[in-house]
Amino acid sequence: MKKPTISTAPILELAQKRPASNGNESALDEIDLAIIRILQDDGRAPFTAIAKQLELSEGAVRNRVNNLVDSKVLRIIGVADPIALGYDAFAMVGLKLAAGFDPQDAACYFRERDEVTYVLFVAGRYDLLVEVICETHDQLALFLREHCYNRVDLASVEAMVGLAMYKNMLKWGQP
Repeated sequence: MKKPTISTAPILELAQKRPASNGNESALDEIDLAIIRILQDDGRAPFTAIAKQLELSEGAVRNRVNNLVDSKVLRIIGVADPIALGYDAFAMVGLKLAAGFDPQDAACYFRERDEVTYVLFVAGRYDLLVEVICETHDQLALFLREHCYNRVDLASVEAMVGLAMYKNMLKWGQP
């Protein structure tokens, strides 16, 4: 039987270009990246199955996964689909800060809101992109009124309300 091939080319290329920031980061090799890819596809994949697929021992896989988790390269979590759970209102909110205000302060504020699932400091038309998921459109409207429209540090708010979701990729580096 031919050994299955796990393509790591895109993620390996990025990992090799990644500079070490504090000297504590270890270089990722192709085996680490293959393990990451397998776990991105199935976070519950048993170490025995990963070991068999990569022709390694179960202990080697366990050690590598533990090292990846300890070094904060990898987190293994359960991700629920908010739409399947009945959350009907979601929006990407573009925020432009008023002159003189720090985007990091605003990002920290939104990061602490339960409805917010994503905060990104960006360059371009907006200063921050914030993803908000609520059970109802009324709750989304309330969030926008209470946390966006009344803030003096925000010059403009553009809520781009989702009408239908066609793809929600929770995997990085996957085709």
